[in-house]
Amino acid sequence: MTRSFLPTVCVSIVILSALTVTETEAANPSASQPTSPAVPLCKSLYKKKSVPAKTLQALVRSHERWVEYRGNSNAKRLELCQADLSRAALSEANLERADLEGAVLWQANLSLATLVQASLAGTDLSKTILEDSNLSGADLRRARLAGANLSRAIGDEAALFDAALSGAKLKEAAFERAQLQGADLTSADLTDGNFVEAYFYGATLKGAILVNADLTGVDLRRTILTNANLSRANLQGALLDHAQLEGARLVEADLESAYLDETNLRVANLKGAILRGTDMRYAGLQGADLRNADLEGANLEEAALVKANAHSVTLRMAILYHAVLDNADFQGAHLNRAVLIGAKGSHTNFTNGDLSEIYAPKSSLRHTQFSKANLDSANFVGADLRGSNFSYSNLTQTNLQETNLQDATFTGSDLSGARLDSSDLRRATFKGAVLSSAIGLTQTQLNAACVDDQTQLPSGLSRPAPCSSLKKEMR
Repeated sequence: MTRSFLPTVCVSIVILSALTVTETEAANPSASQPTSPAVPLCKSLYKKKSVPAKTLQALVRSHERWVEYRGNSNAKRLELCQADLSRAALSEANLERADLEGAVLWQANLSLATLVQASLAGTDLSKTILEDSNLSGADLRRARLAGANLSRAIGDEAALFDAALSGAKLKEAAFERAQLQGADLTSADLTDGNFVEAYFYGATLKGAILVNADLTGVDLRRTILTNANLSRANLQGALLDHAQLEGARLVEADLESAYLDETNLRVANLKGAILRGTDMRYAGLQGADLRNADLEGANLEEAALVKANAHSVTLRMAILYHAVLDNADFQGAHLNRAVLIGAKGSHTNFTNGDLSEIYAPKSSLRHTQFSKANLDSANFVGADLRGSNFSYSNLTQTNLQETNLQDATFTGSDLSGARLDSSDLRRATFKGAVLSSAIGLTQTQLNAACVDDQTQLPSGLSRPAPCSSLKKEMR
């Protein structure tokens, strides 16, 4: 009994002791667990110190030997974290995998330097010369690169999360698949740069220059691109959902199959831009310049195009479901087979436009200009087109059943084969119009409309009294 009792007592004491320690740690966690530093501890001998030029050159040569062969006893990795290397001359230096985290390299010369997979997190590279350098895979998280010159630099797959690049020069730079989430690129120059599939989510590019930049498949969701210049940029398949592009220049930019869901494009310049097959649902295009842009097959569901300038725009087979078109100018636009179900707008201008076979039932386009437009086989069933002008337009085979055409003008228009069943023609003007083969037109409808001696009427219907007297009676 004694032998069996002692081990039990010992085990019980150990368990009780462990429980006591656990309870103490739970009550005071800071006493048992040291706080993990946000940045790895820097053990460099030159921490917070400047490095003499000769010493620096010796350390770089040693590091280059280490890169060449890590087993070299006369070689050592460069570890200058948090060191002061301001204005250091490091042109053409091989700093691959070097530890420069938190170092100060302000106005240093790193042109043609190799910084592949180097540790540069939190490093100050403000106004540093990095022309033709190689930063592929480098860790530049939270690095400060304001005003730095990275022209022709290579930074494929580099990590630049929350980096400060305001005013930086990245002309002809290549940063494919680079991570730039939350980075600040305000007024940065990325002209002719290659940023294919780069990740800019939530970044700031206000006033940035991206002329001719290759941004294929780039992620620009929720970015700020206000007043940025993206003229002739390649943005095919890019993600721009919720991006702020107010006042941005996208002249002749290629955005084919890009995603612009709820994107702010107010007063943006998209003249001559390619937007075929883009997703622009709920996009804000108020006052935007869309002249000669190609939006064939684009989805503009509930997009706002108020006061947009869309002269000669191509919208063939585009979806404008419930789009807002007030005061938009579509003169000479191509909307063949476009879908405008429930589209809304007043004083919209479609003069000389091609609207053949458009599908616009239940749309509301009051006081809209359709003069000299091609509306062959268009579908306006149940639409509200009050006060609109269809003078000298082609309305052959157009379906106007149950359409509200009060006060509309059809002077000189061709309505051959058009359906007018149950349409409201009160005070509508058909002077010189061709109605001879219109379908569903009744004497009652005709009596409420305005015709003249040149109006061609269907057989069996008589010419009503002059419309001037009718208007007085109906008023």
